[in-house]
Formats: sequence, C-alpha cells, structure tokens
Amino acid sequence: MITGGTGRVGLCLVEGFAQAGWEVVLTSRQRERAEAVALDIQRSTGCMVHAVVAEFDSLASPNATARLVDNLRQQDLLPSCLVNNARNITNLGVDEYGRPSAAGWREEFFLDVVVAHKLTMDLVSWSESTLRSVVNVGSMYGVVAPNLSLYNDPVQGSPIHYGVCKAALIHLTKELAVRLSGVPIRVNAISYGGIEGRADQEFATRYGNLCPQGRMLDDADIAGPAVFLASEEAASGITGHNLVVDGGWSIW
Repeated sequence: MITGGTGRVGLCLVEGFAQAGWEVVLTSRQRERAEAVALDIQRSTGCMVHAVVAEFDSLASPNATARLVDNLRQQDLLPSCLVNNARNITNLGVDEYGRPSAAGWREEFFLDVVVAHKLTMDLVSWSESTLRSVVNVGSMYGVVAPNLSLYNDPVQGSPIHYGVCKAALIHLTKELAVRLSGVPIRVNAISYGGIEGRADQEFATRYGNLCPQGRMLDDADIAGPAVFLASEEAASGITGHNLVVDGGWSIW
C-alpha cells in the first residue's frame, strides 16, 4: 500500500511496484484521480492496482487511519508492505520572514510523523495482519540542512518545518524498527534528493553544480530503492536504515 499515490513521487512508486509484479493499493484524497491512475497503471503493467480514498492529512480527522484500515478489511486487502508517502504542500506555507504558522507546524508534523506511526500501528494491530515491511519516504533535508544559496528566494523556497519533520520521520523509522522487530516487521526510510521537473532549468543548473552527480533525480530513480527495501528476498537483513538517494548531495 502506497499513501499519496497520485502525487509526483507516488505515481513513480505505484508504477514501479506494479512493474515489479506487486499488487498495489494506492491512497489519495481524490477519488476520481485515484481511480484513473489505478486503471491506467493496471492496464500498462498487467498488475492489479486498487484505489482507496483516505483523508488523513488533517488534525481534524484523527481517526482517519483506523477508518482506512477498516475499509481495507472490508475489501480483503491485506498489505504486506506499507509505503508512507502522503503529502500536502499547503502545510508548507510561510510568512514573509520564512516563519511557518503554528498550524503549519502541527499539520506537517501530523501528516509526516503521526499519520505514518498511526497507520503502521493500526495495520500491525489488525489480527489478520500480513504486514512485513514499512518504507517511509523522507528527504535529504531530513539528513542535512539546506544550502540556501541554491534558492533565489530561500525564505519562501526552503520552509524550515519540512526538513525538521522529515528528520523526525527518519528517527521514527529507527524507533519502529526496534519496537516492531519481534513481530517481525522491517522498517526503513528513503531520503530522496531534489527531483527534476519541479523547478526551472536555472534552478536545476545550480543544483547540479552543488551535487557530485551533477544533476537532479528523475522519475527513473524513485521506485527502485523502495522496491528493494520492500523485498523480503533482497533486503531481509535491512531494518532501521535510511537509504539516501540524492546523487551524492549530502556527502559534500
């Protein structure tokens, strides 16, 4: 199951897992969009893709993860792997001085960390649970602080609460790897670098000058690491790990 399955990263993950032969459940806030994506990828890969609506990106819906699990139970969809990828960019707004609101801090932390924890534990507590692997989607900004010279407008272009919450997600990964080791469930994270197509060419050039590989990531770089970490055959001995996929950005 891949949360946030209709965003840029989510689409790459859903398609990549389906191409690798997995039956996939994707979640989204938008039913029509989710169903269209599921049908399109199912047709192109020949693997079953299910679309499920989930609205767990707000403090106003604290029981949304439990409702999602109940929905999965009713459809007899038992995920063996959970990819926590849900995002809401509206949480990342800042004021003219680059300061997030208290609500922005709460909502971003809730979606990045609390929802990832709640959904994992709701699936673990399911008596019929088949969950064996969790992959949390993080960012290089959960590993290193931003190089503000990358941005024309660093106040607006690099919101502080994004990286802080991704760092918390990486630590949640380690905590859960320990606490769920006896089940046994492996829990890992992936910290992606910047992805091409989200910014103009001027930004991409500056980024490349600051990165050992000299480029931003592209869509082909996204799914492989997640499929690897999800695999019981290829990654059975890996848990509590944060796999950095950033073209070398964080080693400089």
